[in-house]
Amino acid sequence: MKSFCIRSMPGVLLGVSALFLAACGGGGGGGGASDPPVQMPPPDPGATGVSGKITAPNGETPVAGVTVYYTGSAQGQSLPVPRALGMQSQQGCAPPADSNALWACTDQFGYFVLEFGSLDPVPETLPIHFIKGKWSGQANVGALGEYAGVMPFSSDPDAGAPRIAVITGSFDQIENVLVRLGMTVNPAQGQSLTTTSAPAQETARHSHHHRHHHPHHHDHSAVQPRMGLLEDDSDFDFCDPPDSAPPWWPPESPWPPPELCLLQPPPEWLGSETFDLYIGSRRFSDEGEDYPDMDELFELVDGQLRLLSYDILYVNCDAPVPGHDDWDLDVAQFVNQGGLLYVTDLSSAWVAEPFYQYVGQDYTTYDGVDTGDRVQVVDTALRSWMRAMPCRNGNACVDGNGRFSLTGYGEDVLEPYNTEVVVPLVTEVSGNRVLTLRFPHGDSAGQVFFSTFHTADESYGASGRTAEERMLEYLFYAD
Repeated sequence: MKSFCIRSMPGVLLGVSALFLAACGGGGGGGGASDPPVQMPPPDPGATGVSGKITAPNGETPVAGVTVYYTGSAQGQSLPVPRALGMQSQQGCAPPADSNALWACTDQFGYFVLEFGSLDPVPETLPIHFIKGKWSGQANVGALGEYAGVMPFSSDPDAGAPRIAVITGSFDQIENVLVRLGMTVNPAQGQSLTTTSAPAQETARHSHHHRHHHPHHHDHSAVQPRMGLLEDDSDFDFCDPPDSAPPWWPPESPWPPPELCLLQPPPEWLGSETFDLYIGSRRFSDEGEDYPDMDELFELVDGQLRLLSYDILYVNCDAPVPGHDDWDLDVAQFVNQGGLLYVTDLSSAWVAEPFYQYVGQDYTTYDGVDTGDRVQVVDTALRSWMRAMPCRNGNACVDGNGRFSLTGYGEDVLEPYNTEVVVPLVTEVSGNRVLTLRFPHGDSAGQVFFSTFHTADESYGASGRTAEERMLEYLFYAD
């Protein structure tokens, strides 16, 4: 069932939130093609080369565009440029910092080939380094002339993984995608740990500590969080609302709606994750009650904003904005100093307010995108990767034209203002609106990612990767 999402402009109520957990995702489907994904066998490295496959920590999901390099040498001999073996081995990634290193890039299948030439003597082990964006890793290769197999990134921040913070949302569960990618203490078990569960029925009356919403808005923004719309009532308790609905509440809608305070049983993986979970609008019962509120990200620790200690911040759909003034300046500072910010759908204020010079709400229409809509992947590298990946129906995630059908749907669309900087990734088939985008900010490789659509809500039985989830997996390893 589709919903009307709460929308507001300063002082104006444009709609109301619906009753069930269907606001931004859910349902079946999840693919784009009627044919299987494009697959390739591991490349032959030749007698004096090494090949391998770089993956996410789960050991399965390939990572494209990784810089793989070797910094050693033998008897002062210069190392030759790697041969292509049918792949553009030095295209699609950044060269390593060491200009003398032997290096190559992974392709859409995660494969690489390094050609060493004649090493004399041949070391007993060849330390291979690999890096992309905030991720880095190392593996030792025993001999030349072999396919070295899978080399996964670590899930441990002390071993090359970035420090990640995730803010929960009512209608999105990016944390499950991270767990499937292996971001747990048991990376190989990520897929089995993301089991589905029915939502708890008791959602309104709960004694867990709550956050009041005090959104701060600038004149340039017409975006406000969806869960509140009670800007003048700082005492409103979202997890213990009053018996009577506010005067503007539609009389035909039951009060209170369940998404005011979404309480779920803790997922099986909770406690094993190697990222930090902060509570936005989705809460967990039992042991999940001990997770910190998202406002703690904006507290000072030894004189520094806690948020700045992270490399990546994920904000799920319908996570409210922080409850203090100048939060948008803090978020902009995080990205300016090199942080990566990922935001989906109803949390668009996290992008539109701090980065109003780049994007803003598309108010040409209040229609989002619907389940079953075909969308177009316009980024070449993303399209090639998704063409090689299986989705829930076992077929490729996009068809030969780079299109797929949405499993869920989304409400918020951001319009690029600075088209020289904002990079479209996914658009409507017509090309009229950009649905997924990225743009850099600052001089330290910081970037912002926003998607109108996102993961399907696990409460409705999603058991595998949808095309939307695959897209997010790819973007998680952006540089």
